[in-house]
Amino acid sequence: MGHYTEENIGWWTEPYGLYEDGAPSSPIQLPFIRVLYSARPMVHIFFIISGFVLTYKPLKQIHSQQYSALVSTLSSSVFRRAVRLFLPSFITLLIMSLAVYYELSESRYGFPLWSVTAQLGSWYETCWQLLQSSWGWDDSSSPLPRYNPALWTIPVEFAQSMLLFIVVLGLSHARINMRLLILTCIMSFCFWSAQLHAVEFLGGMLIAEVTLLQSYNSTPSNSPESSPILPTTEFGDKKSESPITTATDISNPCVTSSKSTCMKVFWILNLICGLYISSWTNEHVDEIPFLSTLNAHTPEPYSGQRVWFCLAAFQIVLACTQLTTLQALFNLPLPQYLGNISYALYLTHNLCLTILEPRFGPLFNDVIGKDSFIGRHGFWAAGLLIYGPMILWTADVFWRGVDVPSTKFARWLESKCLLDKDSESEIPRRKNLHF
Repeated sequence: MGHYTEENIGWWTEPYGLYEDGAPSSPIQLPFIRVLYSARPMVHIFFIISGFVLTYKPLKQIHSQQYSALVSTLSSSVFRRAVRLFLPSFITLLIMSLAVYYELSESRYGFPLWSVTAQLGSWYETCWQLLQSSWGWDDSSSPLPRYNPALWTIPVEFAQSMLLFIVVLGLSHARINMRLLILTCIMSFCFWSAQLHAVEFLGGMLIAEVTLLQSYNSTPSNSPESSPILPTTEFGDKKSESPITTATDISNPCVTSSKSTCMKVFWILNLICGLYISSWTNEHVDEIPFLSTLNAHTPEPYSGQRVWFCLAAFQIVLACTQLTTLQALFNLPLPQYLGNISYALYLTHNLCLTILEPRFGPLFNDVIGKDSFIGRHGFWAAGLLIYGPMILWTADVFWRGVDVPSTKFARWLESKCLLDKDSESEIPRRKNLHF
Protein backbone atom coordinates (compact mmCIF):
# COMPACT_ATOMS: atom_id res chain seq x y z
CA MET A 1 0.00 0.00 0.00
CA GLY A 2 2.90 2.32 0.72
CA HIS A 3 4.52 1.94 -2.71
CA TYR A 4 1.16 2.22 -4.45
CA THR A 5 0.22 5.42 -2.59
CA GLU A 6 3.59 7.13 -2.96
CA GLU A 7 3.77 6.43 -6.69
CA ASN A 8 0.17 7.37 -7.53
CA ILE A 9 -1.02 9.91 -4.94
CA GLY A 10 2.20 11.71 -4.07
CA TRP A 11 0.28 14.49 -2.30
CA TRP A 12 -0.57 12.15 0.54
CA THR A 13 3.05 11.67 1.56
CA GLU A 14 3.05 15.29 2.76
CA PRO A 15 1.60 16.66 6.02
CA TYR A 16 -2.08 17.40 6.37
CA GLY A 17 -2.78 21.07 5.72
CA LEU A 18 -0.19 21.74 3.03
CA TYR A 19 -1.60 22.73 -0.33
CA GLU A 20 1.16 22.13 -2.84
CA ASP A 21 0.04 22.39 -6.46
CA GLY A 22 -3.39 23.45 -5.25
CA ALA A 23 -4.22 19.96 -3.99
CA PRO A 24 -6.40 20.06 -0.85
CA SER A 25 -5.50 17.75 2.00
CA SER A 26 -7.21 14.46 2.67
CA PRO A 27 -8.22 12.95 6.03
CA ILE A 28 -6.02 10.02 5.01
CA GLN A 29 -3.02 12.32 5.54
CA LEU A 30 -3.82 12.75 9.23
CA PRO A 31 -1.52 11.17 11.81
CA PHE A 32 -2.34 7.57 12.78
CA ILE A 33 -4.41 7.08 9.61
CA ARG A 34 -1.40 7.60 7.38
CA VAL A 35 0.36 4.71 9.12
CA LEU A 36 -1.81 2.42 6.96
CA TYR A 37 0.23 3.37 3.89
CA SER A 38 3.55 4.34 5.49
CA ALA A 39 6.01 1.67 4.38
CA ARG A 40 9.19 3.03 5.95
CA PRO A 41 8.38 2.48 9.65
CA MET A 42 7.09 -1.01 8.86
CA VAL A 43 10.61 -2.15 7.95
CA HIS A 44 11.84 -1.31 11.45
CA ILE A 45 8.91 -3.14 13.05
CA PHE A 46 9.61 -6.14 10.84
CA PHE A 47 13.26 -6.28 11.93
CA ILE A 48 12.36 -6.23 15.63
CA ILE A 49 9.78 -8.97 15.14
CA SER A 50 12.37 -11.00 13.22
CA GLY A 51 14.76 -10.76 16.15
CA PHE A 52 11.94 -11.79 18.48
CA VAL A 53 10.87 -14.82 16.46
CA LEU A 54 14.40 -16.05 15.67
CA THR A 55 15.48 -16.06 19.32
CA TYR A 56 12.29 -17.12 21.09
CA LYS A 57 12.89 -20.87 20.80
CA PRO A 58 16.65 -20.73 21.57
CA LEU A 59 15.98 -18.60 24.64
CA LYS A 60 13.37 -21.07 25.85
CA GLN A 61 15.98 -23.82 25.57
CA ILE A 62 18.48 -21.68 27.46
CA HIS A 63 15.99 -21.08 30.27
CA SER A 64 15.33 -24.81 30.56
CA GLN A 65 19.09 -25.55 30.28
CA GLN A 66 18.62 -27.70 27.17
CA TYR A 67 22.04 -26.80 25.81
CA SER A 68 22.35 -29.79 23.52
CA ALA A 69 19.02 -28.91 21.90
CA LEU A 70 20.15 -25.27 21.73
CA VAL A 71 23.23 -26.19 19.70
CA SER A 72 21.08 -28.21 17.31
CA THR A 73 18.59 -25.35 16.96
CA LEU A 74 21.26 -22.74 16.26
CA SER A 75 23.15 -25.03 13.89
CA SER A 76 19.98 -25.74 11.93
CA SER A 77 19.00 -22.06 11.85
CA VAL A 78 22.42 -20.98 10.55
CA PHE A 79 22.49 -23.75 7.94
CA ARG A 80 19.02 -23.03 6.57
CA ARG A 81 18.94 -19.24 6.82
CA ALA A 82 20.55 -18.40 3.49
CA VAL A 83 18.36 -20.84 1.56
CA ARG A 84 15.28 -19.66 3.40
CA LEU A 85 15.88 -16.01 2.54
CA PHE A 86 17.64 -15.98 -0.82
CA LEU A 87 16.04 -18.84 -2.77
CA PRO A 88 12.53 -17.26 -2.85
CA SER A 89 14.17 -13.89 -3.59
CA PHE A 90 16.06 -15.31 -6.57
CA ILE A 91 12.89 -16.88 -7.94
CA THR A 92 11.07 -13.55 -7.58
CA LEU A 93 13.85 -11.77 -9.45
CA LEU A 94 13.76 -14.41 -12.20
CA ILE A 95 10.02 -13.96 -12.69
CA MET A 96 10.32 -10.17 -12.71
CA SER A 97 13.25 -10.16 -15.16
CA LEU A 98 11.34 -12.38 -17.59
CA ALA A 99 8.21 -10.27 -17.12
CA VAL A 100 10.22 -7.20 -18.12
CA TYR A 101 11.74 -8.98 -21.12
CA TYR A 102 8.39 -10.17 -22.45
CA GLU A 103 6.86 -6.74 -21.70
CA LEU A 104 4.36 -8.13 -19.22
CA SER A 105 5.46 -5.49 -16.72
CA GLU A 106 6.68 -1.96 -17.23
CA SER A 107 10.38 -1.12 -17.16
CA ARG A 108 10.18 0.62 -13.80
CA TYR A 109 13.05 -1.12 -12.03
CA GLY A 110 14.76 -2.92 -14.92
CA PHE A 111 14.91 -2.82 -18.70
CA PRO A 112 14.39 -5.49 -21.37
CA LEU A 113 17.60 -6.62 -23.06
CA TRP A 114 18.26 -7.85 -26.60
CA SER A 115 17.89 -11.59 -25.85
CA VAL A 116 16.67 -14.02 -23.25
CA THR A 117 20.25 -15.05 -22.58
CA ALA A 118 21.24 -11.46 -21.86
CA GLN A 119 18.19 -11.02 -19.64
CA LEU A 120 19.07 -14.15 -17.67
CA GLY A 121 22.62 -12.85 -17.38
CA SER A 122 21.25 -9.64 -15.91
CA TRP A 123 19.16 -11.67 -13.48
CA TYR A 124 22.21 -13.71 -12.43
CA GLU A 125 24.22 -10.53 -11.90
CA THR A 126 21.42 -9.09 -9.76
CA CYS A 127 21.27 -12.24 -7.64
CA TRP A 128 25.03 -12.17 -7.16
CA GLN A 129 24.95 -8.51 -6.13
CA LEU A 130 22.16 -9.30 -3.68
CA LEU A 131 24.30 -12.00 -2.07
CA GLN A 132 27.33 -9.73 -1.91
CA SER A 133 25.28 -7.03 -0.23
CA SER A 134 25.31 -9.21 2.89
CA TRP A 135 28.86 -7.92 3.44
CA GLY A 136 28.06 -4.24 2.89
CA TRP A 137 24.42 -4.10 3.88
CA ASP A 138 24.90 -0.72 5.59
CA ASP A 139 26.66 0.86 2.61
CA SER A 140 24.34 3.62 1.43
CA SER A 141 26.21 3.85 -1.88
CA SER A 142 25.21 0.31 -2.84
CA PRO A 143 22.58 0.28 -5.61
CA LEU A 144 19.14 -1.12 -4.89
CA PRO A 145 18.47 -4.56 -6.39
CA ARG A 146 17.46 -4.42 -10.03
CA TYR A 147 13.89 -5.51 -10.88
CA ASN A 148 12.75 -5.42 -7.23
CA PRO A 149 14.36 -2.71 -5.06
CA ALA A 150 12.34 -3.82 -2.04
CA LEU A 151 14.73 -6.77 -1.71
CA TRP A 152 17.38 -4.52 -0.15
CA THR A 153 16.17 -5.81 3.21
CA ILE A 154 17.08 -9.45 2.45
CA PRO A 155 20.88 -9.07 2.89
CA VAL A 156 20.20 -7.02 6.02
CA GLU A 157 17.99 -9.79 7.37
CA PHE A 158 20.63 -12.42 6.62
CA ALA A 159 23.57 -10.51 8.10
CA GLN A 160 21.70 -9.53 11.26
CA SER A 161 20.39 -13.08 11.69
CA MET A 162 23.98 -14.35 11.80
CA LEU A 163 24.89 -11.67 14.35
CA LEU A 164 21.86 -12.62 16.40
CA PHE A 165 22.76 -16.32 16.47
CA ILE A 166 26.32 -15.48 17.56
CA VAL A 167 25.04 -13.33 20.43
CA VAL A 168 22.58 -16.02 21.54
CA LEU A 169 25.33 -18.64 21.53
CA GLY A 170 27.83 -16.40 23.29
CA LEU A 171 25.42 -15.46 26.08
CA SER A 172 23.75 -18.87 26.40
CA HIS A 173 25.58 -19.83 29.62
CA ALA A 174 25.41 -16.39 31.22
CA ARG A 175 23.13 -15.69 34.16
CA ILE A 176 19.89 -14.03 33.18
CA ASN A 177 20.70 -10.65 34.73
CA MET A 178 24.18 -10.65 33.19
CA ARG A 179 22.81 -11.72 29.82
CA LEU A 180 20.37 -8.81 29.85
CA LEU A 181 23.10 -6.40 30.95
CA ILE A 182 25.59 -7.53 28.29
CA LEU A 183 22.90 -7.56 25.62
CA THR A 184 21.95 -3.99 26.54
CA CYS A 185 25.60 -2.95 26.32
CA ILE A 186 25.93 -4.54 22.87
CA MET A 187 22.78 -2.73 21.74
CA SER A 188 24.15 0.57 23.07
CA PHE A 189 27.41 0.05 21.20
CA CYS A 190 25.51 -0.71 18.00
CA PHE A 191 23.29 2.33 18.48
CA TRP A 192 26.14 4.80 18.88
CA SER A 193 27.92 3.10 15.98
CA ALA A 194 24.96 3.98 13.73
CA GLN A 195 23.97 0.32 13.31
CA LEU A 196 20.23 0.70 13.81
CA HIS A 197 19.30 -2.60 12.18
CA ALA A 198 21.55 -4.47 14.61
CA VAL A 199 19.86 -2.62 17.47
CA GLU A 200 16.45 -3.71 16.18
CA PHE A 201 17.33 -7.39 15.80
CA LEU A 202 19.07 -7.51 19.18
CA GLY A 203 16.16 -5.58 20.65
CA GLY A 204 13.86 -8.32 19.42
CA MET A 205 15.98 -10.77 21.40
CA LEU A 206 15.74 -8.54 24.48
CA ILE A 207 11.94 -8.39 24.18
CA ALA A 208 11.78 -12.17 23.77
CA GLU A 209 13.85 -12.62 26.94
CA VAL A 210 11.62 -10.27 28.92
CA THR A 211 8.51 -11.98 27.57
CA LEU A 212 9.80 -15.36 28.72
CA LEU A 213 10.66 -14.00 32.17
CA GLN A 214 7.17 -12.57 32.50
CA SER A 215 5.70 -15.95 31.64
CA TYR A 216 6.98 -17.41 34.91
CA ASN A 217 4.42 -15.32 36.76
CA SER A 218 1.65 -15.52 34.18
CA THR A 219 -1.29 -17.86 34.31
CA PRO A 220 -0.87 -20.74 31.84
CA SER A 221 -3.33 -20.56 28.99
CA ASN A 222 -4.56 -22.93 26.34
CA SER A 223 -3.62 -20.55 23.55
CA PRO A 224 -1.03 -21.61 20.98
CA GLU A 225 2.52 -21.23 22.15
CA SER A 226 3.56 -18.91 19.38
CA SER A 227 2.37 -17.19 16.28
CA PRO A 228 4.12 -16.05 13.11
CA ILE A 229 3.92 -12.46 14.35
CA LEU A 230 4.40 -12.50 18.12
CA PRO A 231 4.71 -15.59 20.31
CA THR A 232 2.46 -15.69 23.35
CA THR A 233 3.88 -15.49 26.85
CA GLU A 234 3.35 -19.16 27.64
CA PHE A 235 6.75 -20.62 28.49
CA GLY A 236 5.84 -24.27 28.24
CA ASP A 237 8.68 -25.65 30.39
CA LYS A 238 7.45 -28.69 32.29
CA LYS A 239 9.89 -28.03 35.09
CA SER A 240 8.35 -24.61 35.63
CA GLU A 241 4.67 -25.31 35.14
CA SER A 242 3.69 -23.87 38.49
CA PRO A 243 4.05 -20.10 38.58
CA ILE A 244 6.56 -18.61 40.98
CA THR A 245 4.98 -16.93 43.95
CA THR A 246 5.90 -13.28 44.17
CA ALA A 247 4.98 -10.34 46.33
CA THR A 248 2.41 -9.36 43.74
CA ASP A 249 0.56 -12.62 44.24
CA ILE A 250 0.04 -12.11 47.96
CA SER A 251 -0.53 -8.37 47.89
CA ASN A 252 -3.83 -6.57 48.18
CA PRO A 253 -6.04 -7.30 45.14
CA CYS A 254 -6.97 -3.62 44.90
CA VAL A 255 -3.31 -2.61 44.74
CA THR A 256 -2.65 -5.30 42.13
CA SER A 257 -5.60 -4.14 40.04
CA SER A 258 -4.51 -0.52 40.27
CA LYS A 259 -0.96 -1.41 39.24
CA SER A 260 -2.26 -3.48 36.33
CA THR A 261 -4.44 -0.59 35.15
CA CYS A 262 -1.54 1.85 35.34
CA MET A 263 0.68 -0.48 33.33
CA LYS A 264 -2.03 -0.95 30.73
CA VAL A 265 -2.41 2.83 30.39
CA PHE A 266 1.37 3.13 30.12
CA TRP A 267 1.55 0.66 27.23
CA ILE A 268 -1.44 2.19 25.48
CA LEU A 269 0.28 5.57 25.62
CA ASN A 270 3.43 3.96 24.22
CA LEU A 271 1.40 2.48 21.39
CA ILE A 272 -0.19 5.85 20.62
CA CYS A 273 3.19 7.59 20.70
CA GLY A 274 4.74 4.94 18.46
CA LEU A 275 1.94 5.21 15.92
CA TYR A 276 2.20 8.99 15.91
CA ILE A 277 5.94 8.88 15.24
CA SER A 278 5.29 6.30 12.53
CA SER A 279 3.11 8.95 10.88
CA TRP A 280 6.31 10.83 10.00
CA THR A 281 5.92 12.33 6.53
CA ASN A 282 8.40 12.05 3.67
CA GLU A 283 8.58 15.83 3.28
CA HIS A 284 7.99 18.99 5.36
CA VAL A 285 8.21 17.30 8.74
CA ASP A 286 8.98 20.71 10.25
CA GLU A 287 5.30 21.54 9.80
CA ILE A 288 4.12 18.73 12.10
CA PRO A 289 3.72 19.31 15.85
CA PHE A 290 6.01 17.22 18.09
CA LEU A 291 7.66 15.51 15.10
CA SER A 292 9.37 18.77 14.20
CA THR A 293 10.78 18.88 17.74
CA LEU A 294 12.04 15.31 17.47
CA ASN A 295 13.60 16.05 14.11
CA ALA A 296 15.43 19.05 15.55
CA HIS A 297 16.82 16.93 18.38
CA THR A 298 17.88 13.88 16.39
CA PRO A 299 20.94 12.42 18.16
CA GLU A 300 24.23 12.05 16.36
CA PRO A 301 25.32 10.21 14.27
CA TYR A 302 21.80 10.06 12.85
CA SER A 303 19.77 12.45 10.75
CA GLY A 304 16.13 12.43 9.80
CA GLN A 305 13.46 9.90 10.52
CA ARG A 306 15.29 6.54 10.78
CA VAL A 307 16.27 6.69 14.43
CA TRP A 308 12.77 7.82 15.43
CA PHE A 309 11.19 5.02 13.41
CA CYS A 310 13.40 2.66 15.41
CA LEU A 311 12.10 4.11 18.69
CA ALA A 312 8.51 3.96 17.47
CA ALA A 313 8.94 0.35 16.36
CA PHE A 314 10.12 -0.65 19.83
CA GLN A 315 7.16 1.11 21.41
CA ILE A 316 4.69 -0.63 19.11
CA VAL A 317 6.19 -4.12 19.43
CA LEU A 318 6.55 -3.84 23.20
CA ALA A 319 2.94 -2.71 23.48
CA CYS A 320 1.86 -5.71 21.42
CA THR A 321 3.62 -8.06 23.84
CA GLN A 322 2.04 -6.44 26.90
CA LEU A 323 -1.55 -5.72 25.83
CA THR A 324 -3.61 -8.91 25.77
CA THR A 325 -6.23 -7.29 23.55
CA LEU A 326 -3.66 -6.81 20.79
CA GLN A 327 -2.37 -10.35 21.28
CA ALA A 328 -5.89 -11.70 20.88
CA LEU A 329 -6.27 -9.62 17.72
CA PHE A 330 -3.10 -11.04 16.19
CA ASN A 331 -4.20 -14.59 17.00
CA LEU A 332 -7.37 -14.29 14.91
CA PRO A 333 -7.42 -16.43 11.73
CA LEU A 334 -7.01 -13.53 9.29
CA PRO A 335 -3.90 -11.99 10.93
CA GLN A 336 -2.45 -15.48 11.28
CA TYR A 337 -2.98 -16.12 7.57
CA LEU A 338 -1.50 -12.74 6.63
CA GLY A 339 1.47 -13.60 8.82
CA ASN A 340 1.95 -16.83 6.90
CA ILE A 341 1.98 -15.13 3.51
CA SER A 342 3.75 -11.96 4.67
CA TYR A 343 7.14 -12.90 3.21
CA ALA A 344 5.59 -13.92 -0.11
CA LEU A 345 3.55 -10.71 -0.09
CA TYR A 346 6.69 -8.66 0.45
CA LEU A 347 8.52 -10.42 -2.39
CA THR A 348 5.75 -10.22 -4.97
CA HIS A 349 3.94 -6.91 -4.43
CA ASN A 350 6.24 -4.98 -6.78
CA LEU A 351 5.78 -7.67 -9.42
CA CYS A 352 2.02 -7.23 -9.27
CA LEU A 353 2.15 -3.43 -9.27
CA THR A 354 4.47 -3.24 -12.28
CA ILE A 355 2.10 -5.53 -14.21
CA LEU A 356 -1.26 -4.11 -13.09
CA GLU A 357 -0.65 -0.36 -12.86
CA PRO A 358 0.24 0.20 -16.55
CA ARG A 359 -3.00 -1.55 -17.53
CA PHE A 360 -5.45 -0.16 -15.00
CA GLY A 361 -3.82 3.19 -14.16
CA PRO A 362 -4.73 4.93 -17.44
CA LEU A 363 -8.26 3.56 -17.17
CA PHE A 364 -8.65 4.92 -13.64
CA ASN A 365 -7.21 8.23 -14.75
CA ASP A 366 -9.62 8.55 -17.69
CA VAL A 367 -12.73 7.42 -15.83
CA ILE A 368 -12.06 8.83 -12.36
CA GLY A 369 -9.11 11.20 -12.60
CA LYS A 370 -6.94 12.72 -9.90
CA ASP A 371 -7.64 16.40 -10.47
CA SER A 372 -10.32 16.75 -7.80
CA PHE A 373 -10.56 15.93 -4.11
CA ILE A 374 -13.16 13.21 -4.74
CA GLY A 375 -11.30 11.94 -7.79
CA ARG A 376 -8.08 11.31 -5.88
CA HIS A 377 -9.91 9.29 -3.26
CA GLY A 378 -11.81 7.37 -5.91
CA PHE A 379 -8.59 6.67 -7.83
CA TRP A 380 -6.87 5.45 -4.66
CA ALA A 381 -9.81 3.27 -3.59
CA ALA A 382 -10.24 1.78 -7.07
CA GLY A 383 -6.59 0.76 -7.09
CA LEU A 384 -6.92 -0.92 -3.71
CA LEU A 385 -10.05 -2.78 -4.77
CA ILE A 386 -8.51 -4.04 -8.01
CA TYR A 387 -4.88 -4.52 -7.03
CA GLY A 388 -5.41 -5.72 -3.46
CA PRO A 389 -7.13 -9.06 -4.17
CA MET A 390 -4.75 -9.82 -7.04
CA ILE A 391 -1.70 -9.09 -4.92
CA LEU A 392 -3.03 -11.28 -2.08
CA TRP A 393 -3.83 -14.09 -4.52
CA THR A 394 -0.35 -13.88 -6.06
CA ALA A 395 1.23 -13.91 -2.61
CA ASP A 396 -0.83 -16.96 -1.65
CA VAL A 397 0.24 -18.83 -4.80
CA PHE A 398 3.88 -17.83 -4.27
CA TRP A 399 3.69 -18.89 -0.63
CA ARG A 400 2.32 -22.32 -1.49
CA GLY A 401 4.39 -22.84 -4.63
CA VAL A 402 7.73 -21.28 -3.69
CA ASP A 403 8.03 -20.16 -0.08
CA VAL A 404 6.85 -23.36 1.62
CA PRO A 405 8.77 -25.65 -0.79
CA SER A 406 11.90 -23.52 -0.21
CA THR A 407 11.58 -24.11 3.53
CA LYS A 408 11.13 -27.84 2.94
CA PHE A 409 14.08 -27.89 0.56
CA ALA A 410 16.29 -26.20 3.16
CA ARG A 411 15.33 -28.83 5.72
CA TRP A 412 15.87 -31.63 3.21
CA LEU A 413 19.28 -30.26 2.25
CA GLU A 414 20.24 -30.02 5.90
CA SER A 415 19.17 -33.61 6.53
CA LYS A 416 21.33 -34.79 3.62
CA CYS A 417 24.37 -32.88 4.84
CA LEU A 418 24.15 -33.85 8.50
CA LEU A 419 26.40 -36.54 9.88
CA ASP A 420 24.16 -39.26 11.27
CA LYS A 421 24.92 -40.88 14.60
CA ASP A 422 25.93 -44.22 13.10
CA SER A 423 28.50 -42.62 10.81
CA GLU A 424 29.80 -40.48 13.65
CA SER A 425 30.28 -43.51 15.89
CA GLU A 426 32.17 -45.34 13.17
CA ILE A 427 34.84 -42.65 12.77
CA PRO A 428 36.82 -43.52 15.93
CA ARG A 429 36.65 -47.20 15.06
CA ARG A 430 38.13 -46.59 11.63
CA LYS A 431 40.87 -44.47 13.12
CA ASN A 432 41.68 -47.17 15.65
CA LEU A 433 42.23 -49.64 12.84
CA HIS A 434 45.29 -47.67 11.73
CA PHE A 435 46.98 -47.64 15.16
